[in-house]
Amino acid sequence: MFMRFITNFEKFVGFLNNISSKVSALLLFLMMVLTFSDVAGRFLWRPVTGTYELTYLWLALIVFLSLGYTQQKKGHISVGVFIDKLSVRAQAVFDVITYLIMMVLLGLMARQTVSYANQVSNSVTGDLKLPVSAFVLVCAVGILFFTLTVLVDFLKAIRKVVHPNES
Repeated sequence: MFMRFITNFEKFVGFLNNISSKVSALLLFLMMVLTFSDVAGRFLWRPVTGTYELTYLWLALIVFLSLGYTQQKKGHISVGVFIDKLSVRAQAVFDVITYLIMMVLLGLMARQTVSYANQVSNSVTGDLKLPVSAFVLVCAVGILFFTLTVLVDFLKAIRKVVHPNES
């Protein structure tokens, strides 16, 4: 029953991460087109207004929206010089502790990010007058997706502590 819950929850979180990674990829493509247009426009007609603003806002979205997907694919850097020598159960215990600390810190990050979005709710960008808080809230959603992915890994690690021989 617990394993079925983990599997279903993992599929749901994977779906969210796939959507956010596709949004990140689209933003990266748009950023590339925008930057090319801006540079080419400097020589052919005129530069694109707001390129600098959109580039730094989109870059923040790309980073935060891709964190969960990177965690899901185990793409973050980890060093296991000592932990790899331990038993499967001991490794799982370290994973549980690590994921618990990560969830607490990510929860605090998400809360502070939403708080910051409230603080800058009246702020807009210089040229395009885009609301900064909307972009900050999307970053908070990216942190939430990352937290959910870490929660999936946390649940799997607990399962591995209880049943180290099952995969």
